[in-house]
Amino acid sequence: MKKSYLMAVDMGVSFVKVGIYDTRARCIHSVSDKVPNTQPEAGVFMQKADDYLQIVLHLIKRCVQDSRSLGKHIECIGFSAAMGGAMGIDRDFNVAADWSIVSDQRFNPYVFEMLDQEKSLLIGKSGTNFPVFAAKILWWKHAFPQLHKKVFKYIFLCAYIAGKLANIDAQDAFIDRSHLQWTALADLSAGSFSEELCQSFKIDQKLLPKVVDSYQVIGKLDKKMAGLCALKEGIPLIAGAGDKPAGTVGAGLLSKGLLIDESASFAALSLCTDQFVPDHKRHTLETLMSPIRGLYLPSIFINGSGITHQWFKDTFCREEEKAAQKRSISVFKMLDQQAEKINPGSDKLLAIGLLAGRGYPFDPNIKGMWINYDWSHNKAHFWRSLLESFAYEYASALKIMKDNYPDIRFDEIRVIGGAARSDLWNQIKCDVSGIPYVRLNRDDFTLLGDAMLAGHGVGIYPDLRKISNCFFETGKRYEPDEAKHAYYKKFVNVYEDLFGKIRGMYTELKKIPFYDKDR
Repeated sequence: MKKSYLMAVDMGVSFVKVGIYDTRARCIHSVSDKVPNTQPEAGVFMQKADDYLQIVLHLIKRCVQDSRSLGKHIECIGFSAAMGGAMGIDRDFNVAADWSIVSDQRFNPYVFEMLDQEKSLLIGKSGTNFPVFAAKILWWKHAFPQLHKKVFKYIFLCAYIAGKLANIDAQDAFIDRSHLQWTALADLSAGSFSEELCQSFKIDQKLLPKVVDSYQVIGKLDKKMAGLCALKEGIPLIAGAGDKPAGTVGAGLLSKGLLIDESASFAALSLCTDQFVPDHKRHTLETLMSPIRGLYLPSIFINGSGITHQWFKDTFCREEEKAAQKRSISVFKMLDQQAEKINPGSDKLLAIGLLAGRGYPFDPNIKGMWINYDWSHNKAHFWRSLLESFAYEYASALKIMKDNYPDIRFDEIRVIGGAARSDLWNQIKCDVSGIPYVRLNRDDFTLLGDAMLAGHGVGIYPDLRKISNCFFETGKRYEPDEAKHAYYKKFVNVYEDLFGKIRGMYTELKKIPFYDKDR
């Protein structure tokens, strides 16, 4: 009997992961590595697409070598990558404008400009309240005109890596449907680019790639690339998807009404629907297209939530790290154990954990804050209040989802991602939302989604909806405490009102330049 395996490649902001899967979706072997970045000053975050390419090639080779003979049985390679960014290629499919994500905030003036000009149209057509891809194009066009002139096509990171491995022509540069909303140039209902939006923002449609399905085979592994990563030439490569939509496929979010919380570096709460309902009223929900035709993913993203957790640990928890090492447990587990002893609401200590700004609704001037602390509060209070702050963000989004989709019952929220291991955080989010939480029993849902889309692309899985819940089991279930839920509602209301009251303060602080000791 012929052996068949699928390879999955996920390129996040912080890590690249590569895995080999059998056709029963079991991960045979996986490897990962960090992605470098430079942050020379506040608001500047720089990465290189070719760094990603070299890491991908290296990790594929490692994965193949570690798994010995499995490489020769790879049927297809699937991809996913961070979505909130843009890059440009020249006519030879080389980098012209390097990969730039939302954390590089130098493009923000063009976001405001686009929203001032066409907010209603952006939400109604493209499903976005936070234009990224198009705003990056406008930034390059006006701030770096010589660079912009070199660009033949603007694309996303996922398409660059897959295109490079297949050695496709620049004319065949592509975008899959799950990335369309991020362009702010799309007509989601039609699944294509919007001529009206392109004309409004004076962006030449010739600079945009062709639109394909996430599972479409876009080429085959090039001979030279195959040699660099120890695979055979000619393996089909699929277009791939954004990391969040790929994760929803892996977690079985392919039926109307299912909810998923991805607790990762950039947390996301997503609902699966069969309708596109623009969030005109609150300007909060982003509507992504699922990799599966006919489904939509109204979502909220929290910029850098997992990175904020890491920042808290690195900045305030050196003693806890030493103690955790002695006990052979995670420092986050130790922090949770301490925070479990704190009352809900953190004894009225309220946090804003949006250190990278608020993305939804778009408000980049908002940063972090703790308010109402006194001598009775300790480090555990601050940690718990940070966890609660992200739960309040989700609770606000859930209100909007319920308003926009009144026919949907919100029976449970599936939780995945690295921080899904936190019993405390899952219970807090469960109590704040009033909706049961269910942890799924594996940690590789984005890679799994990549493998499933790859298998669908080459016919191994003819119907992903039928098999969407076959490759995992549900784990621990968290039920909301009604008394705590009622108590938390008061904090959610205060949290929602807080932004209007403090926004002016943040704006005034931003006007003050950093102190220049050399002046």
